[in-house]
Amino acid sequence: MERSCQFQGTRLLPPSVALTLMLLAPLIGCQSEVPYFRPNLVEIQIEEDSSEPITEDQQRLINETMLAMFGTPDDPANPFPEDEDAEVEASGGPLTNFGFDVEKLKIAAGPAYKDAEGNQHGLYRLHCAHCHGVTGGGDGPTAPFLNPYPRDYRPGVFKYKSTFGAAKPSHDDLKRVLVHGVAGTSMPSFRTLPDNEIEALVEYVRYLSVRGETEIRLIEYLASEGEMPGSITEIAGGFPLAVDDDGIPEEEPEEENVVASVMYQWDSAPAYIIQPVSSPIDYSEPNSEAMKESIARGEKLFYSKNLQCNSCHGDSAQGDGQRDKYTVWFKWREDLGTNNDDPAEINRVVHQFMEVGALQPRTIHPRNLRLGVYRGGRRPIDIYRRIYSGINGGPMPAQGTAAGIAGNDVADDEAGGSIRREQIWDVVSYVMSLPYEPLSQGTPLQQGPKYTPR
Repeated sequence: MERSCQFQGTRLLPPSVALTLMLLAPLIGCQSEVPYFRPNLVEIQIEEDSSEPITEDQQRLINETMLAMFGTPDDPANPFPEDEDAEVEASGGPLTNFGFDVEKLKIAAGPAYKDAEGNQHGLYRLHCAHCHGVTGGGDGPTAPFLNPYPRDYRPGVFKYKSTFGAAKPSHDDLKRVLVHGVAGTSMPSFRTLPDNEIEALVEYVRYLSVRGETEIRLIEYLASEGEMPGSITEIAGGFPLAVDDDGIPEEEPEEENVVASVMYQWDSAPAYIIQPVSSPIDYSEPNSEAMKESIARGEKLFYSKNLQCNSCHGDSAQGDGQRDKYTVWFKWREDLGTNNDDPAEINRVVHQFMEVGALQPRTIHPRNLRLGVYRGGRRPIDIYRRIYSGINGGPMPAQGTAAGIAGNDVADDEAGGSIRREQIWDVVSYVMSLPYEPLSQGTPLQQGPKYTPR
């Protein structure tokens, strides 16, 4: 019997959503219950006001291009070989050429089940999809109920990492988040999983991120140029990347080689790892005179004109300063606030975005530093890197520069930054002392609206 190809309830969906589902129907086996990578309709909506809005045919072309390069949630582009001949044939598939470890993706992709040997498969859908979504958009079924929302991998933006600025996270950064979780959020620790399963999840997150960013770049290119940057071969081309003796790519591929350009950024991440200058403070001696002096210096820096940490974290460091900022994941909502002062129109556009898959926008609250909960890690080096690099995708600014990430190998007069790098350790000392400095020790003095350190 021939199966009908229908998506239940498409007439109740916004036209753009229903259209895309129907466009995808022949690509995903004509079954609405078959998991598929949902098109990034929010990004398409962002580009809606461009001079050349994306047409139905262009949406179809994007869908077909993404399918050819990255496959489906059940079957990524590289066919999973069932015999030796197929394995040879699959060795040159797209994901292998992009540099992915297909063996790890086999473990993470698809439905959750255990094979005859008891090995777990479908790890992402088992552990992650209910929050992060099948597509990795941070929009799983439990996402609307969580605060903060789960990470949307698709823009390729990650907050808690060891690399500077907008650089991608390293492999160890992603693994650290999986092993330790993110304190103060719903992201749990997966420390109890076997290492091979954690490694498989790291690879799958990278895969979802590369896939998502590729799609966003194609949407942006179509919106600005009115056409794709090239054929599927050109978009997926540019490999292998030429690398130096340290394995770092030497030259960024051409713009039309979209996937190679994205992979270039991921493969270049180790070159941007922040190496701190040597700390003059021994953090294993929290009660030493040197530590007390460092804390006192750090307190002055915290409230200084150079740093002004209190402008966001609050005069008493309880995270009650500026709270009207949005992260990059809600940049479209921030733009509404700056370009339009009509509440009714803002509300209309917000609901328009939510109809195509966006979550209810929320502003971000700065960290209450007196709780001792640090999402990026509680080691001194973790806090140093947060201060040095800021938080990618969020409003926390960098106090260091790319020139100074090599630590002791770079002189201070070459490193730049708002303060000397050695002084960042004093700010670390002060931040780490705040949970042990109860406000009940004395009412802070007031000088106008600002907190005056004791």
